[in-house]
Parts: sequence; C-alpha cells; structure tokens
Amino acid sequence: MEQMNSSIAKVSNLKVNRASKIAITLASSTFFLYALGQAPIFKHILAGAFSCSG
Repeated sequence: MEQMNSSIAKVSNLKVNRASKIAITLASSTFFLYALGQAPIFKHILAGAFSCSG
C-alpha cells in the first residue's frame, strides 16, 4: 500500500511539473511577444524583412 501511494505521488508531481513548465513557457513567450510589440526597432526590422522578401 505504501508503494502505491508513492507512485501516485510521483505521477501527480510529474503532472504538476509538466503543467508548470507549460505555464512558464506560455508566460515567457507572451511576455516576449509583448516586449517585441513595444519595441519600435523590432517593428522596423520585421517590416524591412517582410518588404524585402515580398
């Protein structure tokens, strides 16, 4: 019975870790995109890249 409890705890820990990793990734990517949107330099670089390739 003791072993079963520990394996359940391990599984729930893995799920929590995965969920927190996804949450951290989403938060950091959202912040990064927001920062990009706030920086006019990046807008100019992107505009230049798209206008050159197009």
